[in-house]
Amino acid sequence: MNLRTNLLVIPFALALLLFPALALCAAPGQTGTERPDLARLFEARGVEGCFVARTPEGIVRVNAARAAQRYRPASTFKILNALVALESGVALDTGKVLLWDGVKREVPLWNSDLSMNEAFRSSAVWYFVEIGKQNGRERLGKAMREVGYGNADASGSDQFWLDGPLRISADEQALFMERLVRGEVPFVARHRAMVARMMLLEEGAGPKGTATPGEGPHEAGRSGERWALYAKTGMARLGGGPGEAEENFVDMPVGWLVGWVERYPEGGSRANGVEKGGVEKNGAEKASSGAPVRIPFALNISPAAAQNKTAHPGAAPAPFGPARMEIAKDLLRELGVLPPK
Repeated sequence: MNLRTNLLVIPFALALLLFPALALCAAPGQTGTERPDLARLFEARGVEGCFVARTPEGIVRVNAARAAQRYRPASTFKILNALVALESGVALDTGKVLLWDGVKREVPLWNSDLSMNEAFRSSAVWYFVEIGKQNGRERLGKAMREVGYGNADASGSDQFWLDGPLRISADEQALFMERLVRGEVPFVARHRAMVARMMLLEEGAGPKGTATPGEGPHEAGRSGERWALYAKTGMARLGGGPGEAEENFVDMPVGWLVGWVERYPEGGSRANGVEKGGVEKNGAEKASSGAPVRIPFALNISPAAAQNKTAHPGAAPAPFGPARMEIAKDLLRELGVLPPK
């Protein structure tokens, strides 16, 4: 092996060594700050749940025990499914159209030909089942193992993320979001940015002139700052509880919201939620440079009534779906990640 070959191989070998190290440095069980006082935001809406935010100052958790518990990812798996499709060439971009099979489904928006962008935003199951088939179980399983996606089990039906053995915790979801925005995943920046654009839900500005002396670098609402919320919802309805054993089984809906908040200076532009190369800097150093600050998070909820086995199986209050976004935004405001209402 000549010198030129050595110079090419050594950086590659170092990258292989560093990736596991990065995973160990940010393990899901990493200690952080517990905020039991914020459980009131779940209780006020009649749900039980947990929340994890990976802020520049450290990890913040509400209900740490539940945050470590794995559930089915449901439609939040569309994030990884889309990334694998783009990286593998199954889809050249998010404009990839699949033809509707003519089967009438419960959501009217699903009953037509759909692009990936349309299917992602409407959470069309049939589209991503087909994308999952084209990706293949081996490729999906490999990607899950590489990014540390829960138990990385791709077995089961063609929609295994909804009814199969795949499980992931809120801690692991938040860590996956952090790795995604930091570029610590095996997907190129172009494909990460495409998926981030599909995840963009809201953006806005903090109130003018609200900065206060000594304000922390992560605090939202500073004068001249804008924010963007990137997230994906998910709803696991069957067997989404903590165990499959008959004595523990609860047919419990579990609602997910996972993503991140990006903040950037007024007059600047969004970076489509992801770092263009390598590992980005965060916290005070990042804020002082005027570059975007990103705070990954994950939330899941279940109706409080579903914990009572006398309740109707799978019963959920009418506002259960919207509660995911409402609670997440309230929590992010409490932590100073989003500006006050």
